[in-house]
Amino acid sequence: MTFNQKFLSVAALSVLIGLSSCNDNEKTSQLSKSEAKSTLNEFNSTAVTDLQSLSDASGMQAVQDLFDLVETDDPFGRIGTDQKKIRSFFRKKGKEFKSIFVTDKVLTGRTATDEAFDFEANLGVYAWNPALGEAGAFEKTDDSEIIEIQFPTEGSTTNNAKLQLTEYSEIEVYDEEFEEYSYQPELLTASLFVNDTKVVSLHFETAWDELGFPIASDIVLEIDDFKLDVSFDASGSSSSSLSVSLLRGQEVIVATSVVVKYSDSSKSEESLKSIDGFVQFRNLKLQGSINAEAANAQEVNWNDIIKMALYSDGKKLGDVVFVEEDGEVIAYIQYADGTKEKLETVLQPVLDEIETLTNG
Repeated sequence: MTFNQKFLSVAALSVLIGLSSCNDNEKTSQLSKSEAKSTLNEFNSTAVTDLQSLSDASGMQAVQDLFDLVETDDPFGRIGTDQKKIRSFFRKKGKEFKSIFVTDKVLTGRTATDEAFDFEANLGVYAWNPALGEAGAFEKTDDSEIIEIQFPTEGSTTNNAKLQLTEYSEIEVYDEEFEEYSYQPELLTASLFVNDTKVVSLHFETAWDELGFPIASDIVLEIDDFKLDVSFDASGSSSSSLSVSLLRGQEVIVATSVVVKYSDSSKSEESLKSIDGFVQFRNLKLQGSINAEAANAQEVNWNDIIKMALYSDGKKLGDVVFVEEDGEVIAYIQYADGTKEKLETVLQPVLDEIETLTNG
């Protein structure tokens, strides 16, 4: 069985991040199988409730109401794990955040999100007027030192919601793949209020290189009592890092941190050296490392390449081991007594809820 580095860097890292699991601290004694399974059952029940609460958050619904009005796709989607996907993620999110304000359905005369956006020239208050046109439209109603967009949430007969853009700047970048220039936000700060209560806030800040790749980026999104933070740093000469966390109040719901190391400054798939990180879901943490260089051997064993274990509050529930079945490599959790159970089966309730949430 042979795996190339491209397959390892995408597939294996997807396993690390995608299965589920911010504490990078001590690893103490291993629980017995019965204790481990009891902990996993309790985790599944609580985590599903958390995900359902996020899905039902009023701030999330208000964001969708606005996107429906301006015919914009939901920009709070899933993030990929390789460099092209990371660049695509930050560029796509920046473009979609910008499109909320640049669209001609809100600001006068604006039709293309790839044109430069003059923040200062568009300051003012814009309100949804259902009497305009065939189906209603936005109109400028007042001057302002910020951009404010007023609109109705579902079922409201008045503009009971407002989106405020308080900071905005952008930079021209060159897309090498499509051989064209475009404008990407480097700073965007906005807040959404419903009935004068702030339900969503967003801070988007990205430093771009001349080819339109994010050197460092940070997105902080708060919805009701949830806070999402996505950070990426590629400023190191032979390393890059990605971290994501979702908190509810002060409690960690989901967190992940990944450091990718390369053998040289090209940071190509061929120079991929190692991947270290963890994924946490509430108190459950999946932590490990991937030796990418070992994947070039003629005969490889995933258990030699990927070292991973599952923890709960610092106590090991079991090691993650990989078994080849009918040409597929399947991840299992191996308990203290040596027995194994498919990791996907153990975490299925949470995986199902995540799929429901992300697919809408």
